[in-house]
Amino acid sequence: MESNQSRAPSDAFGPSIYITQQQGTTRSAQQLLSPDERRRLALLASIQHFEAGDFLFHEGDPATTVYNIISGVAKSVALLEDGRQAVVAFFLNHDLLGMFEAQRYAQSAQAITPLTVYSLPIDALERLLRRDPNLQLHFLCKLSHELRAAQRQAIVLGKFSAIQRVALFLDFLDRHPQMHERDNEQVTIPMDRADIADYVGLRIESVSRVLQKLHRDRVIHVDGRHRFRILDRNAFNRAMGSPVTAPESIEASQSAIT
Repeated sequence: MESNQSRAPSDAFGPSIYITQQQGTTRSAQQLLSPDERRRLALLASIQHFEAGDFLFHEGDPATTVYNIISGVAKSVALLEDGRQAVVAFFLNHDLLGMFEAQRYAQSAQAITPLTVYSLPIDALERLLRRDPNLQLHFLCKLSHELRAAQRQAIVLGKFSAIQRVALFLDFLDRHPQMHERDNEQVTIPMDRADIADYVGLRIESVSRVLQKLHRDRVIHVDGRHRFRILDRNAFNRAMGSPVTAPESIEASQSAIT
């Protein structure tokens, strides 16, 4: 159940929007908003808290709010024609959540972990964006970045092997500093195997077998169900770009890591 809501203090830095850039093997997070833009957004915003499992909104609901994640992890879920649901994307710190069309949310959004967000009323946000072309451009840059990520995910599901899909998902987590623990090597996996499998288009058993293979080959070390660290960066990069693996080579792995 959603917990209390409070106004964001106007003197706080306010909402922030980052994009992750990659140059060669180096990654960096770029803040799109200036301190002044963040303060102006804070004047519109309130802070909301959601428990793990809470829905922020459901597909088809009237779109009233755009959410900017302060802490925690959420997922967007789309309803398929056969009645099943599919995990479309995961959202982490500084991400925007609340895509809509025809004034209704295009997908559902659910908290995976306890979630704290800035809530930005759409009407007030639209008025601010109309008055500030630079701020509007920054929002468009973030949305374009997310669109490119969705396009890459579609390619991954259509053309990549099981090992590539899982390795690219682990790389997605590794790219976000907030997923790293204090030693900066151990990476948290906040979602369960079912969500991962749904996102990468595999069975749960196949995800576990790929993780075990990477673990057994000392490419990564898997610590339980919710942590991993990369042991061999070169081998990990090869796994992301490896040729398509025959299904039997994955299925032949031994029992899954739990």
